[in-house]
Amino acid sequence: MPTPLPSVSRRALLGASAGLVALGAAGCSLDSLDPTADDPTITPTTAAAGSPTDGSASPTGADDGADDGALVESVLAAIAAAHRTARGTRRVHRGLTTALRRAESLHLAHAEELGGLPAATGPATRPGETANQALVRVDRGEGRLQRTLVDAAGSAGSGALAQTLASMAAAVAQLRTTLTPGAAS
Repeated sequence: MPTPLPSVSRRALLGASAGLVALGAAGCSLDSLDPTADDPTITPTTAAAGSPTDGSASPTGADDGADDGALVESVLAAIAAAHRTARGTRRVHRGLTTALRRAESLHLAHAEELGGLPAATGPATRPGETANQALVRVDRGEGRLQRTLVDAAGSAGSGALAQTLASMAAAVAQLRTTLTPGAAS
């Protein structure tokens, strides 16, 4: 009698899928695990002889061209919208504080990496929602943010920016595994 195959949990499957999407979006391959190899958009940490050492490079090493600038602005707007939703929902549904504070912290960290959290407008909550309904809505918003980050990683002109955005997408995917209706106490 053959032994049954072990089952894979939904979280493990979602996490692995998101990780593969993020790696694919970042253009990673097993041929070169060094992210600085052959990528002229990554600024070296030490300056060459005769080059400026004013430290003016962006934290992601991104080329500050117009295309990537507009891309970063759109990503920041998506992060701000997700942050506003998480914060507003946490204020209304106190039982979701732990899960939603993690989301808020993640959004703030990602926004800081890209230049700071802009103001977001629009409704953050829906009147009459139960905590579970609110959590499902927040998860949908995080899913939209994750897709935005993956798409942006694929569109980035800078390899370093693409890697940063793909990493953010993977972090959002991990966060989403904690946003289950069972988290509402």
